[in-house]
Amino acid sequence: MNCSGCGFEIEGGYAFCPKCGRRQPVPCASCGYACAPDFEFCPKCGASVGASAKAAERPAPTPSRTIAQPSRAPSPNIESEEGPHSVSDADRRTVTVLFADLCGFTTLSEQLDPEVMQALQNELFKELTAAVQGFGGFVDKFIGDALLA
Repeated sequence: MNCSGCGFEIEGGYAFCPKCGRRQPVPCASCGYACAPDFEFCPKCGASVGASAKAAERPAPTPSRTIAQPSRAPSPNIESEEGPHSVSDADRRTVTVLFADLCGFTTLSEQLDPEVMQALQNELFKELTAAVQGFGGFVDKFIGDALLA
């Protein structure tokens, strides 16, 4: 196998090139595709790339004493208009998160009067908030020149 950085011939099991020190591709345990070292999932099959390697890096902890585990009682059911649901189902929701940031804010704020900049931000946040609420969402917070909804 040749190094992905300098082309130096290295042995197959090496994680780093002994010549240039570059981290080598990691083969996917599922399909064998050579994934970049920083990939968490294989781009070819979608399997987790680092799960087995990370598990091998950390040995399983050996507790010095036995700790009693709490018993898992069945989840209570909740009655709703759609019918009975368990509490765990009620807590699972599909969400959309929006992060909107004003492009060029720093440069613009250096050129404009602070009161004008504040008025511009207030108008922008007013419009963005109305759009978010129009889709049934809510604004979580304003962070400088950005909005998190």
